[in-house]
Amino acid sequence: MPRHPKHRRAKSAARRRIAALGLAVAAVGGAAAAFAAPADAAELVTVDTLALSPTVPSTGSPVSAVATLHAAQHLTVRSLAIAVRSANGGNYDFPGATRSVLGTTETTFQAGSRTFPAGSYQYYVAYRTSGGWHKLSPVRTFTSDGATVTPTGTPSPTASPTATPSPAATATATPTATPSPTSSPTATASATPSATSSPTATPTATATATPTATATPTASTSPFASPTATPSATASPTASPTATGTPSPTATAQPSGTGPIGIAGTWNQVFDDEFNGGSLDTSKWGTKFPWANAGSCTRPANTYETAGYAPSQVSVSGGALHLAATKQSCTAEGVTYPYTSGMVQSDSHFNATYGAFEARIYLPAQPTGQIANWPAFWTVGQNWPADGEMDVMEGMSGTACYHFHSPAGGPGDCASGDYSGWHTYGAQWSPGSVTYYYDGKQVGQITTGITSAPMYLVLNNAVGGYGGTTVAPADMQVDYVRVWQH
Repeated sequence: MPRHPKHRRAKSAARRRIAALGLAVAAVGGAAAAFAAPADAAELVTVDTLALSPTVPSTGSPVSAVATLHAAQHLTVRSLAIAVRSANGGNYDFPGATRSVLGTTETTFQAGSRTFPAGSYQYYVAYRTSGGWHKLSPVRTFTSDGATVTPTGTPSPTASPTATPSPAATATATPTATPSPTSSPTATASATPSATSSPTATPTATATATPTATATPTASTSPFASPTATPSATASPTASPTATGTPSPTATAQPSGTGPIGIAGTWNQVFDDEFNGGSLDTSKWGTKFPWANAGSCTRPANTYETAGYAPSQVSVSGGALHLAATKQSCTAEGVTYPYTSGMVQSDSHFNATYGAFEARIYLPAQPTGQIANWPAFWTVGQNWPADGEMDVMEGMSGTACYHFHSPAGGPGDCASGDYSGWHTYGAQWSPGSVTYYYDGKQVGQITTGITSAPMYLVLNNAVGGYGGTTVAPADMQVDYVRVWQH
């Protein structure tokens, strides 16, 4: 296992609200023979039927998918979904992924409805357990030209890949992968970003204005992608939606010096960056992963990512840190990535064991209004996975998710609701547990595999992988990062 693999971001694509992109869809005929044997002898789940609903949708009407399936034994899955991939690998999953209990009795799963842009698509059932995602056969297809739909035939079922619980073979990890927090707390008051000096869109003290976007999403892999299939870093996706509009904070930021939002107790601030200057404070942050070679383009933490990281994509203005993803290729350590983005990490500056970690972040939106790309706020130890990895927030398939990775596994879940735009993400790391807070409200807690080695902070605006629809340019902004301890 390579050092600091930003491993499999076990993710759940729960609750997807998909805005219509205009079109009609037709199903590919034929359902799998009832209770057919699994394609892989190790696979416990068999898809008995899979079809679009209605099977012949009317022009311009939304369409959903329905599947019946059963398991060889009682099996609880963290997320059951019907995934959809475009010809260029774009993620168009049906909404409605949910936890489920499968057994030997046939179960019917009805996904939510949506529309699709013109193009060719494959769809299949996928489910997630503690070991990762499993892609099931059969894989069916349909096409759409935006007004009419033509079946394209049903390919032969493919072997269902087994989920690989360990990280990818190169430096990779879930929305995390290596970096950790910086140090040097400051006691200055937090300044709310203003919408005047930011290079792109900066927050104002008004209601949130979600960036809009058009165009067909580019190729981005989601949790439903086969865990063993690594996307090619050189294949350039098709037209990426561009985010426009002026982001505005949803609420006024807590002044520096106060405690973490929603976390009770007496706290002493040990790290703080309000990003009030005109450049990145290099006494707190670096702009590449510690194990990556230096250069104008550095490799990402996860082999599923389609963007390299460049110091040029990191800036501070308007009271915020800007991590900008652009559709510009860059080459790092012999690999060419179709996108370039920004990241910061605090290794060699600040590491901590236990405490409250919080950041107020603006996440760009994809055309559906959900989180675009694969942005993340996380911490990680020096030796992964032995020292642990705490994913405070990572945008996976458009949702905000949290996990904790260690040799014991990578448990976690995703919060309900829309977290594009400005929101506050926090975590309280204590001996034996990590409790996660979004906008001051508890959204989850993990009590297994919690490590105790020091970790450093990481914020990155990743592209591709298990993220949502690729949007570029896209500016992930950070109002502040703060850490407290008792």
